[in-house]
Amino acid sequence: MSSFDPTTVRKAVEEFTPIRPQKFQDLFPAKDVIAELRHKRASYRAIADLLTKHCLATSKTAIAAFCHQVLGEIVRPRRRPGRKRSSVSSNGEPATASSQPNEPVPLPELTANPVGGDTPQKPSRGPRIAQVRILKPPVT
Repeated sequence: MSSFDPTTVRKAVEEFTPIRPQKFQDLFPAKDVIAELRHKRASYRAIADLLTKHCLATSKTAIAAFCHQVLGEIVRPRRRPGRKRSSVSSNGEPATASSQPNEPVPLPELTANPVGGDTPQKPSRGPRIAQVRILKPPVT
């Protein structure tokens, strides 16, 4: 068994190159075709379908990444839909369109701390569960 020689290992490390396929190596031959289709406003899905029909299997995600990174297209931010908020009227029923739209909405009041002290508590999100120690016993 030979002994460990750091100089030969360092030489091997310098010559080492990882065996990894180049990104988009399959799409580079079709670069001009993809650029022309994008210039004609073809969608990523349409380009992927066309290339797949002509023996270059790919996906719309790969086409999109290729267009952004290689062709330099601008990545538009996705628009997120707004959260739906259900409004509930003061009597517990869902508000309807017949409600007065300009009526001021009362803000939830901060309640006194039931454990003790005068520091107000922020109302918690989630189900409202009655605190039994605060309730008065029923009168019979």
